[in-house]
Amino acid sequence: MAYPEDLLEQAQHLAKRERKRPRQASLRRAVSSSYYALFHLLISETVRNWRRPQERFTLARMFEHGGMSKVCAKKRDDLRAYFGASVPPAPGPEFDRNRHLLNVAETFVEMLQHRQTADYDGAKVWSRVEVQERLDAVKEAFESWKSVRDHADAQNFLVTLLLRERRP
Repeated sequence: MAYPEDLLEQAQHLAKRERKRPRQASLRRAVSSSYYALFHLLISETVRNWRRPQERFTLARMFEHGGMSKVCAKKRDDLRAYFGASVPPAPGPEFDRNRHLLNVAETFVEMLQHRQTADYDGAKVWSRVEVQERLDAVKEAFESWKSVRDHADAQNFLVTLLLRERRP
């Protein structure tokens, strides 16, 4: 099992750790771990394309949470516009691919926000149901990614995750 899947499995374990009264620490770590599972999934998928395996770890260190979130937010907005066009897209392979990419991008943006809340907002009280919904969303994003990972649109999306904003 790869590292991202391990993190998602760990998040599931933490969410169910205490049977009757889940501790906030367990629920918060479950949310955080599930975000990191998706974060590392996208990174590992990108760096696996790098020809020199010995340099993949160095390349992986170039990814930034904020930058990836901006790219995902742009992709989400572009795909929402695609689906909300005055002439709706016809069902088919492109429609399905875009639906899956939208799910991945949207989930990433949402989970970064949830991770920040879980890690830094002590006033927020998490319920097991709420946490499980977040974990299910990440699991669905994993499934969406698996269905499109080898398509050119998905590979192009991965490359954009490394882009940085240029300053004048």
